[in-house]
Amino acid sequence: MTDHGERPPHLEHRGFDWPPGGVNPFDRDFPEAGRLYWAHERPSLLFPVSRQPERTDLDRAIPMGYTTLLLMERVAVVTLGERGRREWKHQAQHGSVGPFQQYQLIVPPDGPAEKYLMVGAIWPFQWTHRDAVRLGQMTGRVVLVCRVLSYESWH
Repeated sequence: MTDHGERPPHLEHRGFDWPPGGVNPFDRDFPEAGRLYWAHERPSLLFPVSRQPERTDLDRAIPMGYTTLLLMERVAVVTLGERGRREWKHQAQHGSVGPFQQYQLIVPPDGPAEKYLMVGAIWPFQWTHRDAVRLGQMTGRVVLVCRVLSYESWH
């Protein structure tokens, strides 16, 4: 699919409606990179680094149960291939974070029965970006690029 054929994505947030005051991670207008949690195949809302949610709230907002909880930093939103990229500065590291590749690509659901799709991408960032562009072209959707900061068993 070419850049001109990209479908408008279904960008209604279908993840965890938390933390209060957070924004949709696909919102290109939020001025900073921000952070989000990922568990049960869906993201939390995006929050500024300076407003890290309380841990007790996290336990109530994202139910535990046979999953892994990731804390991730938003790095880029790629739309319309190369021409629609919005990128935020980040501290790249070499390698993986435990069992997870450093960068993760997230595609939003396109219909009511679909779930978010998250796939690992390799570093360095220019290769991750290339993969995000290709994934966006193949799916016709916006791609959120995140960097894994930490993970833990969540059950």
